[in-house]
Amino acid sequence: MWLRLKVTLRDLPKWQMAVIIMWLGFIFLTIFGPYIAPFPTETADPTNRLVPPGGTHWFGTDENGIDIFSRVLAAPRTDIVIAVVATALSVLIGSPLGVIVALYESRKGAISTAGADIFMRLLEVIQSFPVFVFAMVLVAVFSGSLVNIIIAIAFVNMPVFVRLVRSEVLSLVQRPFSEAARAVGNTEMRLGFKHILPNATPTVVVQVSVTVGFAILLTAGLSFVGAGVKPPTPELGAMIASGSKYLIIGQWWPALFPGVALGLIVFSFGIVGEVINKVLDPRVVRDGSDRRRKLSVEKTSSSNLSDDIPLQVMSTAEKPILEVNNISVKAGENDDQGILNDVSFSIGPGESVAIVGESGAGKTILLKAVLKLLPFPLEIHTGSVKFESSDLLAMDREKIRPMRSREIAAILPNAKSQLHPLTNVGDMIITALQAHEKIKKKEAEKRAIELLTVVGITDPESRLKAYPHELSGGMAQRICLAISLMYKPKILVADEPTAGLDVTIQRQVLDLTANLAKESNTARLIITGDLGIAAHYCDRVAVMQAGKIVEANFTK
Repeated sequence: MWLRLKVTLRDLPKWQMAVIIMWLGFIFLTIFGPYIAPFPTETADPTNRLVPPGGTHWFGTDENGIDIFSRVLAAPRTDIVIAVVATALSVLIGSPLGVIVALYESRKGAISTAGADIFMRLLEVIQSFPVFVFAMVLVAVFSGSLVNIIIAIAFVNMPVFVRLVRSEVLSLVQRPFSEAARAVGNTEMRLGFKHILPNATPTVVVQVSVTVGFAILLTAGLSFVGAGVKPPTPELGAMIASGSKYLIIGQWWPALFPGVALGLIVFSFGIVGEVINKVLDPRVVRDGSDRRRKLSVEKTSSSNLSDDIPLQVMSTAEKPILEVNNISVKAGENDDQGILNDVSFSIGPGESVAIVGESGAGKTILLKAVLKLLPFPLEIHTGSVKFESSDLLAMDREKIRPMRSREIAAILPNAKSQLHPLTNVGDMIITALQAHEKIKKKEAEKRAIELLTVVGITDPESRLKAYPHELSGGMAQRICLAISLMYKPKILVADEPTAGLDVTIQRQVLDLTANLAKESNTARLIITGDLGIAAHYCDRVAVMQAGKIVEANFTK
């Protein structure tokens, strides 16, 4: 966790680091703001009413003669504490309810499913009301005390966490580790709270930061309309409300400075939520202390391979389709080791090249670098990627987008996860067609049926209405292949195209890919860990280790 935090903070843009420092400043003010205020924050001074900003009163004074700068320093304690406590109540109540509802739904019993449905419909009724209006009504009915404000904000935010945790649990309860927990005798409740809920925690934590920012805005909104915190307690919404009536006579400072402070607080909490998401994501790239990379580097250095001259796997074709020259990928400026180091290869028309290697060698990173789809914080440090006469790395998004699918197609691993879970097969293919050409829906449907027929799917008309969860792994891979090859691209880039498929289906998919590529003279770059596939279906094989090509040879 601390390592991911270190790497994430190191690779953040400077403006995000500035926002995090600002957020820490607001947390500091929440604790110490009232104590460092230079003037009293609740004591009126009628002799100094509406004094403009100056040397004594930096932000001026309000209608009661109170120093606005002092009140802005003290206000975060009120707004942030109310928001944090209300959000904590929402999480503590909503998360267990989400687990219980999901467990009842997963039982598939008539009574339990009906009870869960009734509860979820009740939540939908609550969420159908505008959140601010609903909170204002609750505060008006039960009086505007501080406790009631917190309860009202917690109540309107609670459905968010119920639905979030429910959806996470419903997906996690089908995982193999959940089945294993059941197999050793765990009760449903122990399964939900001991095994599943901790796995949903990262998603909940990210939502908490966003909800705190929204709760601060809601607190200020209630105070602005007079239903929240009452004067003279320093609170940003109430300060904006009292100062706004003086804008018409040109006295802008009582409303401006609290408004700016409120905007910065909400903005900083939103950005911190993004940072928390990156820190909690185990896929964040680690730095040079990554143990697996160290082992790979040690293996490479202990072998007889030369580190001085990078191995190049170049095509003998007169005009290669794809040329990758000395490409290097790093995780930020401080990454001395690098993910990829001086990788070079080229592919001619109709040729097929396999990149093989151990897990963590950099095969997938190479593919994403070629496609210009590297995730943050990875970036191409040196090198070039040329497709025919065009430098892909120099192209902006708008220029490279039309080339995808038409000239450069990709098949990514785990076909079912690449298909949109809420969209049927027909809509996915039609959307892909309409992204590149103006075509009517009926004509697109006809083309989609033809594509499914080409890739060997029986009864294509009915398959157009199928959703990804209704497809087998091999059928999902065929659909991905149909989408990738619909325009007969000049090069097909495939990352583990047979992952998760049984041996028979693997052979069928690979034969189909090879035949379709041969018909359209499509070059292929295949990332795989199976040397048998590389030897049988590719013209050349390059072996990667620790981010370098260390061996290459012809297979035929």
